[in-house]
Amino acid sequence: MKGSVILFAFYTLGLSVFGQSVKTTMQKGVDITVYETFTVMKGEVMTPPDARKINENVLFQSIKEAVKKEMELRGYKFVEDSTAQLYVSYVAGSYNLTEGGNMGPLSRTPAQTPADMDQSRSWSRESSEGMIVIDMMDSRSKKELWKATGNLSLENVDLDRGLDAIIYKAFKKFPNKNKKNKK
Repeated sequence: MKGSVILFAFYTLGLSVFGQSVKTTMQKGVDITVYETFTVMKGEVMTPPDARKINENVLFQSIKEAVKKEMELRGYKFVEDSTAQLYVSYVAGSYNLTEGGNMGPLSRTPAQTPADMDQSRSWSRESSEGMIVIDMMDSRSKKELWKATGNLSLENVDLDRGLDAIIYKAFKKFPNKNKKNKK
């Protein structure tokens, strides 16, 4: 019984982690570890209101908490006001994705009649995908310093866990002030 629970946990975690991709970019020649404070600003949701599966304020709070956790783990201090040296913002949304293809003649299906021999078989699949872009900029110069772009399959996934996982992946290579101070 215990083994099956552990297997289920890995399977569930795998669905939320493997169904996503994250790409990060950092401004060349900039040392982000010199910054001390940050704040998370409410971003923009690109999904039409009638197609949203989550409230805009709930999404903001989820992103804010996840970013705050990752940044504080790396030695940065969260502040609620405009005195922050770094501004973190986001753009999020979801869209429907339709995939299709042609499997060729017979497509591994036995022909029922001679007329079926040259018939092509095609397929299509619809799914829902989510995307998030996290931007970090210098509060004074308004220059973008770091950016993460992530995609997440929204099929059969807990949105909060998927969002936490994608933000965790995004900040995985983010500069850590704590490591710099230990040198």
